[in-house]
Amino acid sequence: MRKAALAVAIMTITTGTAWAQTATAPVTTATDPEEGEYVVSGSGFALYTFKADVRGSANAPARSACEGECLDAWPPLLVSEPPVGDGNIRAELLGTIVRSDGTTQVTYNGWPLYFYAEDTQPSDIKGNDIEEFGEDWYLIGPNGNRSDRDDENARRNGRDDRDED
Repeated sequence: MRKAALAVAIMTITTGTAWAQTATAPVTTATDPEEGEYVVSGSGFALYTFKADVRGSANAPARSACEGECLDAWPPLLVSEPPVGDGNIRAELLGTIVRSDGTTQVTYNGWPLYFYAEDTQPSDIKGNDIEEFGEDWYLIGPNGNRSDRDDENARRNGRDDRDED
């Protein structure tokens, strides 16, 4: 527990942003006109999933693939207490994993959650649908699905809306 608090303190000092959740700052949701509703920290910053991670299930725990330099760009949502949610967050989808450094990271529907260091204000979602560190990063909805599910459904139906830009 002291190790997790120390890690959060170090991240706060080095990034200038508190990448942690407390019982008074639950995981909640925000809405974007294009992306719809997505999961955010209690301070309103978007939370992302990494396709390279191993999603947790009843048979196996989640595992984060973001280590080293990846953590500079994608700080994990860390806690020292069990995570809490409000609004449209489904409590049964909230969980945690212990990272390789001993800190405790929040998961949602089995996916480890991360901030994006380039999101400088709560309404930013600059990390959605980008590829970094060898794989894609996506917002996650309150239903527990990553935002790329719509892209996958579009490709299955012969459309790939991401290529129209």
